[in-house]
Amino acid sequence: MSVRLKDFTQFANALLPHEVAYLKSVNHFKDQENIDILDLIYHNTHNPEHTFPYKTSIDKRKYSNLKIWINSRLKALDVDAYYEWLMEIDRKIMTDTILPREEDVLIRLIRGFRNPPFYFVRFYEIIRNYRFYLLIRFRHHYNRIVDRFLVDYQGLYDECFAVNRQLHEATIDIVNQYARNDTDSRKWEAWLTGIFYNVNLDGLNRYLAIVRLTLIYFNYREYDKLDRIYDDLDGMLRNGEFYARRILQNYYANRVMLHSRRNEPEKAIEYGFLSIRQHSGDYLHYVNNLCAVLLRQNHNSRALKLMQDSFPELKNTRSHHNRVGFASFYIRALNENKRAREAESYAETFLNGYKEQIFEFRWHTFFSAYCQSLIMLEKYGRLLHIARRYRLMDHELEYRQRAVYIPTISWYHSVAAYKECHINGEELRTRIHEPAVPLLHDAHKTRLMLLLGRELHHHIPELFQPDGSFNKAESS
Repeated sequence: MSVRLKDFTQFANALLPHEVAYLKSVNHFKDQENIDILDLIYHNTHNPEHTFPYKTSIDKRKYSNLKIWINSRLKALDVDAYYEWLMEIDRKIMTDTILPREEDVLIRLIRGFRNPPFYFVRFYEIIRNYRFYLLIRFRHHYNRIVDRFLVDYQGLYDECFAVNRQLHEATIDIVNQYARNDTDSRKWEAWLTGIFYNVNLDGLNRYLAIVRLTLIYFNYREYDKLDRIYDDLDGMLRNGEFYARRILQNYYANRVMLHSRRNEPEKAIEYGFLSIRQHSGDYLHYVNNLCAVLLRQNHNSRALKLMQDSFPELKNTRSHHNRVGFASFYIRALNENKRAREAESYAETFLNGYKEQIFEFRWHTFFSAYCQSLIMLEKYGRLLHIARRYRLMDHELEYRQRAVYIPTISWYHSVAAYKECHINGEELRTRIHEPAVPLLHDAHKTRLMLLLGRELHHHIPELFQPDGSFNKAESS
């Protein structure tokens, strides 16, 4: 990398594919070198493993000007930057510190209003506050403009507000199904789909609708429906709709889950690295998802390095859900790199420090990793002791109702009980088969159980074949 272009190269490498696709669609450059630079950014962004250097023969001022243009176009599009501006304007209205030029911007936005912005509800409420500000100052000219806007768009505001409240009701059903499998969330599918495609509504409600549709289709394993909606969303994002970096990263992270469940690991990994290209509030969550995919593909050293590089983020997170998830996948990454003893030590230390948080958030993920360490170390008695002490099998029975259930802990416990001569071979086969059979219709879960069976072959070759499938001679 040329030292002269180091800063620009780092800047360009941090851009996301959908950002560059949008920039290409709106550029009107006449200068061929500017077009060439943008084309190269597009190529490098979409092919991070096969990048080309930027030409040092081009005047460096063009690189500087292009960087300014890119930042300017993206900031103008960024719904989160817009929201921060709205909050600052609202603060100034409420504290009587709004400047004349800021009022002029508000009036221009009102006069030029066509389609509802992403945060239309908040915008409308701020304009309502602004009306009070104008009334008390007898600013009749601006007040007439503001009044007309509030009257004209009262109906849209009421509709968007009502949709948002209904989304909260839908969310409760959808999350409860995901967590406990005790509700039917399919009843929301048609309504949510209509919200997403309703271009007359605000962007926030439309985006919240697709996030909830994502969970529904994951719950019911209807990935083809999700494909169709995501294809449409992908086009919208490339055209600059719903743009914010956190939204793009969330979209990439959802793609990780989709491609993972469809057994498309290379695509899952590609989107996984896109989701962590820039640090965000959900960075650790995205790291955890990517690590899971890397481990399933035997990219074990890559997964471990990813987790080790992310330790600074772990120290700063306030999310116990992400903290427990990170610890769980770090333990698994150590296990898969033949460092099970370190993994066991880390698990014990983490359990002593965060027992309540583990059981509140991700106990199954954590204890699956911990039990894997103990199985690898052949500490079968210790595993049984941990299971009794923390009533893991009671928790496991409840956990079976969840849409994401895999009998990982149940199988580990059964193997440990067999190795300690607490059960015989026939009972072991029953305990292995019984929780697995209801899941065999799910291709994704079947793949995960095959991986687990392959791991357990070393301990009970009489039941599992080397490829992870059941030994027919023993299980018939």
